[in-house]
Amino acid sequence: MADLLGVAGYSTIGLTIPTGILPDRVDSLRKAFDHSGLDTVMRVDLSPTSRMELLRALRRFRNRYDIVAVKCLNQRVATVACRDRRVDLIFFDAVNNNTRFTHTFARLLRGALEFNVVSDLIQHPDGWVFSRIRKALRVASEHRVKVVLSSGARDHTMVRSPLEISALATVLGLTEEESIGGVSSAPSSIVVENSKKRSPKYVEEGVTIVVPTGR
Repeated sequence: MADLLGVAGYSTIGLTIPTGILPDRVDSLRKAFDHSGLDTVMRVDLSPTSRMELLRALRRFRNRYDIVAVKCLNQRVATVACRDRRVDLIFFDAVNNNTRFTHTFARLLRGALEFNVVSDLIQHPDGWVFSRIRKALRVASEHRVKVVLSSGARDHTMVRSPLEISALATVLGLTEEESIGGVSSAPSSIVVENSKKRSPKYVEEGVTIVVPTGR
C-alpha cells in the first residue's frame, strides 16, 4: 500500500493509528512508509457518543497525535467538536440519519470538514447518499469552511491518486480550486499549524514567545 501511494503521487499521508497500539508498532509502520519515500502524520479518529466522552478523549490524546479527527455520531458531539480548537477535522457518516453537516455546524466550526470521498461512494453507491454529500459540500462552500478530501482507504484496492479524488469532488459539487485545495493546501495547512503549536515558543493562538537578538 505504501508503494502504491508513492506511485499515485503522494508525498505525505495521514496514518490513522488506533489509540491502543504499542509505540514500537507505530515506529515500524512509519518506517514502512518512509521506505517508500512518504512522510507520515499520525492521526487519531475519535468516535465519542457523548460530550464528556469527547472532552476526556481530547485531554488524553491531543498531544499524542499530529491530527485529531472526530466522527460526529450525534448533534451534541458535533456541536462540541465544531467549537473545540483541539479538533482538527470533523466528519460525518453519510448514512447516519441522527446528524448531518448543517449551516449551524458550519458557523460553529473552527477546524475543517473532512470527506472520505472514495470510501463513502464505494460503500454507499445509493443516489440519496450522493445527494446528501453534495448538500453538505454546498453548505461548506457557502460558509467558506475548509474542506479536506481523503480516500478513507483501508487497503490498496481503495487507493486513488490526489487528482482522482479531486475529480470526484468536482462531480460532487466543489469547484476545481476547492477540490484541488482539499487534497493539497487544506490538509497541509493543518499539519503546519499543529507543528507550530508544538514549538516551545508557542503560547496560544496568536501569541508566541519572541527572543530578542543582541545588537
